Formats: sequence, C-alpha cells, structure tokens
Amino acid sequence: MSVRLAVLDLGSNSFHGLVADLAEGRLHPVVREREMLHLGRVVEQHGGLPDDVRIRIVETVAHLAELARRSGAVERVAVATATLRELDDGAELLAELAHAAGTPVRVLPGREEARLAHLGACSAVAVAPGTALVLDLGGGSLEVASGSGAEVAVAESVPLGVSRLSTLLASDPATSSEIDGLVERVDEHLAPLVGRLVASKPATVVAVGGTVRALARIAAAGSWSPPTVNMLEMDREQLRGLRDRLLELDLDGRLAVKGMKARRADHLHVAAVILVRVLEVLDLSRVTVSDWGLREGVLLDAHGITDPPDPCTLREHEVGRVRRALLPDADVYPHVVALCERVFDGTHALHGLGLADRELLRHAARLMDVGRSLALRRHQRHSAYLVEHSELKGFRPDEVAMLITLVRYHTASGVDPSFPPFASLPDAAADRVNRLLPLLQLADGLDRPRDEAVSDLALQLRGDRLSVALLGRDQRVARAEVERRARLFASTYGVRLELVDRLGC
Repeated sequence: MSVRLAVLDLGSNSFHGLVADLAEGRLHPVVREREMLHLGRVVEQHGGLPDDVRIRIVETVAHLAELARRSGAVERVAVATATLRELDDGAELLAELAHAAGTPVRVLPGREEARLAHLGACSAVAVAPGTALVLDLGGGSLEVASGSGAEVAVAESVPLGVSRLSTLLASDPATSSEIDGLVERVDEHLAPLVGRLVASKPATVVAVGGTVRALARIAAAGSWSPPTVNMLEMDREQLRGLRDRLLELDLDGRLAVKGMKARRADHLHVAAVILVRVLEVLDLSRVTVSDWGLREGVLLDAHGITDPPDPCTLREHEVGRVRRALLPDADVYPHVVALCERVFDGTHALHGLGLADRELLRHAARLMDVGRSLALRRHQRHSAYLVEHSELKGFRPDEVAMLITLVRYHTASGVDPSFPPFASLPDAAADRVNRLLPLLQLADGLDRPRDEAVSDLALQLRGDRLSVALLGRDQRVARAEVERRARLFASTYGVRLELVDRLGC
C-alpha cells in the first residue's frame, strides 16, 4: 500500500516541488520541479521583496501546487525557510502563498529545519554507526544538525546561506579582502556552535543542498560518475583546490568549468568558500554528499518515520525497489543469490575478499537479470544501463560502478578494461571486481534456467583443483554451464574447476 505525497519547499535560493510515493516506510520520488529565485540575495540587496518578485513568487507556488495536484498527490504540505521566515512584512505574503499552494505554509524554525534536513539526508546515505553531522547549505542559511538515528542532539540554523553571502563579493573575481570578509562572517556565526559540534565526534559528515551537489559534480568531472552524486565523498584538500580554482575565475571562466551548471555559476565560488571554512573550523577532513535533505525529511516526518534505516537495510531496500519495478512477477530474492553466497563462502581461500564484497556480490546477483524487462537479447547491457540510472541509495559511486560492471559482464569472458564505469575505479576496487566476476558467473550458470534444479553445492579446494559437487534433481544444464564458465575462473584463480559426484574425504 502506497500513498502519493507532495511537498513545496519555499527556500531562499530556489523553490522546489517534490511528489513522492511513500511505501513500506520508504520514499520513492515521482516528480521534481525547481525554480531558481535567489530570494536571499534579493532581500540583502533591497531590504525586502520588490513587487515584481512577489508576483513571481506567488505564480511559482501556484505552478508547483498544480503540478502536484495533476501528478496525483493526495496529501500536500508547504514549508518556508530562512528568507521568508525573516521578512518583516511576511504575514501577508505567506497568506497569498498559502492560497496559491492550496494548503497552509508552515514557516520552519531554524532548528526544526536542521532536524528535518538531518532526517532526509541520513535516509539516503549509508551512515556509519555513531553520530552523523549534517550540513545543509542553502541560499539563506546553513543548517547544522548532529545526532544518531532519531535522536538529534544539536540542531541549529545560522545566516550563512550562499545567496545571502554572495552580496559580500562585489568584484568578480573577488578581491582578497572580500574573501577575507566572507571567511570572517562564517567564523563569527559558527563560533557559538563549534564546541558542541566538535564534542559530538561525528562518525559521518554529510553535506546536502543544491550548491553542494553542484560542487560534487565538478569534483567528479573528468571521470565516469553515475547520474547522481549521492554518497560521493569529497575531502577537504580536494575542496580547497576547487575553491581556489573557482575564486581565480570570473563568471565567464566559471561557466567554462567542466561540470558547471549555468544557474550555479554566479555563486558556486561562494558556496566553496563557505563549505571549506566550515570543515576547517570544525576540523573535519571529508564530507559525504546526500541527494536528499529537507524535502524528504518533511514527508518522512509527517508520517512518523523519524529513524533513518541502517546501511544494510537501505541497500537491500533499494535493490529490491529496482527489482520489483523492473521484474514485478519475479522472486525478489532469486535462488541464484543463495548460490552466490555458497560459492563465495566455499572459495574464500582463493579470493580472500571480505563481507562488503559478499554483500556486493549478492546485490549483483539480484540485479543482473533486470535487463530482461526490456529484451532478452543482450540483456546484460540493458541491465547495466538500468542499474546505472536507477539512483541506488546507500551505495557510493565507486560501488555503483562495481555493480554495473559485474552486471554488464556476468555472461562475458572477462571485463573490458575500457568500460567507463570499470575504468573509473581505483586499482584495488577493479581487482575486487575481477575476483568477484568468476563467482557471479559460476552461480549464474548453476541456476541458468532459474528453476532451482541445483538446490545446493559443496566445494573442496585441493592444490590446483576446485572440486564442485552439485545437489538437486536434473543437473545437466548446470554441468554444461559450469564447464563453459570454467575458463575465467581458472585464469583468475589459477585453479581448475572439476565437477564431481561427491567430494572426497
């Protein structure tokens, strides 16, 4: 049972509409819409909102509300953040916006905005055990929230939004004195929070917001990356280099930067300065990017879902989501998954891989057939494309690249080194893929017709031979498939596969 929901997020940099289905405690986005308004900058420059801007605001909200209605949303909420909550004459405007939205506009206090952003961000990333610190960099403010699970111990909002602070840089490129003034402003507003945030000793630091994702896309430019930068990790030194590069350029120069989006070019250097300084002040070495934030947090919280899933649960659900969507009549946990685990466990002396690899192999086994939903011929290519574009939450981009490669080559004689996702991997991850692929192929062959004729297997390694004994009913297809796939296994591990009726003592 699912319910279709919509949230209108009236922010300081842009207005967003999100329509999503809520099922089994998880959100599945259906429609996203955004309009860049830069209200934070307008208010800083004019001391309020000019009439033409107010008209545009109301029209934008009406458009987002109509889109939500026509998309089938049965529940609709609207929230306003920093700029609208700080307007001296905001009551009349908020009434107009509520009329346009068809629902009351809830003006979020800064601390509540921080808490909800924490919930949304942590629901899209695999958060390590312990405290998670979320930095939500918006147009009018920066929200910081620190906590574990549903318990958020620190939640604060400070006026360090990108649109707001961009007014401090009158020159383009900015002068050194202007940059110093921007850094001083960040230090001034962060100072009261530093002690509590540092004391929380976060195990995971998550950054969220449109400008954060825009920085991540530039950081990832030049090598393959999936359509989403969710769970991309950026270290402080990398961000410093990107900050310095953007500060050297004027608007035209920034527009020419690979990965730059035109609508972000006028203020992305400001975002880089703010984010780097926050990391420096809090002595944080790296951040993980989240695709989700406030909007998703609002919808989850409205339905009492306040505890983000643990990493394993998140990944299992995401893989299941893709499989159910593409193969709705198939078993969510096909028998080949169990065979993969048996092969992995029985050959550990050969591959030496860990639990994270075992989990990745299991997910690859669940995803390798999803391309059959499009066509049987070359289904492995279709599977790889679908996995690449399914926006799997809980997986880092390099883990997505590993999954795509395993799925793409599960019927091949080996990996093509020039395959872009594989070519993007560091050597250690590429080696893991090469060691996992023969295991996936062997398990796939054992259940090629997907009829569970091979119910189980036993493996025994003796010298340069790996003996495989199959259990079950009709084993003819499985035996033929194992013999066909033995070459890659032998070339990878230097052992010969042999099928036996039973293992020796």
